[in-house]
Amino acid sequence: MSPRVVLLAGLEPTGRAGLLADVAAVRALGGQPVAVPLAQTAQGRTTFSWKASPPSVVLAQLTAARELGGVQAVKWGMVPGPAQLAAASAGLKGTGAWWVVDPVVRTSRGQLLSRLSAKRYLSLAGPRVVLTPNLDEAGWLLGRAVPDSVDAAREAAIALLAHGFGAVLVKGGHLPDAQGLADVLATPERVRVLRGERLERAPERRGTGCRLASALATELGRGRTVEAATRTARALVLRYLRTGHE
Repeated sequence: MSPRVVLLAGLEPTGRAGLLADVAAVRALGGQPVAVPLAQTAQGRTTFSWKASPPSVVLAQLTAARELGGVQAVKWGMVPGPAQLAAASAGLKGTGAWWVVDPVVRTSRGQLLSRLSAKRYLSLAGPRVVLTPNLDEAGWLLGRAVPDSVDAAREAAIALLAHGFGAVLVKGGHLPDAQGLADVLATPERVRVLRGERLERAPERRGTGCRLASALATELGRGRTVEAATRTARALVLRYLRTGHE
């Protein structure tokens, strides 16, 4: 099956992160990407700016896309504000698709990408919604700092799951080396610590969170379980870190 995956994110023209990175991940796994930019961004060494897409355009693009085929999964990345959130939600109403919500609120340099509150992000919860925050984003959503430890990531995942998500994946890519590489996957049935290989002297690459969430959405749209989909998505990110290609 080749799942059709709607990608909602900011367009970063180089493809290092954002919408073009999402498209690359979906295609690498044999999915059909439907790319809907919620914002246009400019992110260089010193240049930084963004402009939100008009809500009417977002709704029209999603309406047109649905006229051409069904939707098996949706990946939410950068959502600049409530108007874009409302337009996209309206355009996706009734699809019954899996959602993967990657709460991208700041760049890796700390620049603000969204005007949504933590409460608005948490309102997206549902039994077919997977939340994929890193440690900083998990802390922002919970309104408290999450220490850099596997135990703290596990506690955060459980606390976020209680808001009604179908699953929460707290990404531990920035854990101290002594902790190893570990992501925490919490579902209503159980909590798993997924350990992996930390590459030595790996080149700096952006957009790993974008690629992981998009790959996860693709595999969920294919009908895989949350855990199986997560493992495939993690493998894609590891391949990208090693080679620079999905």
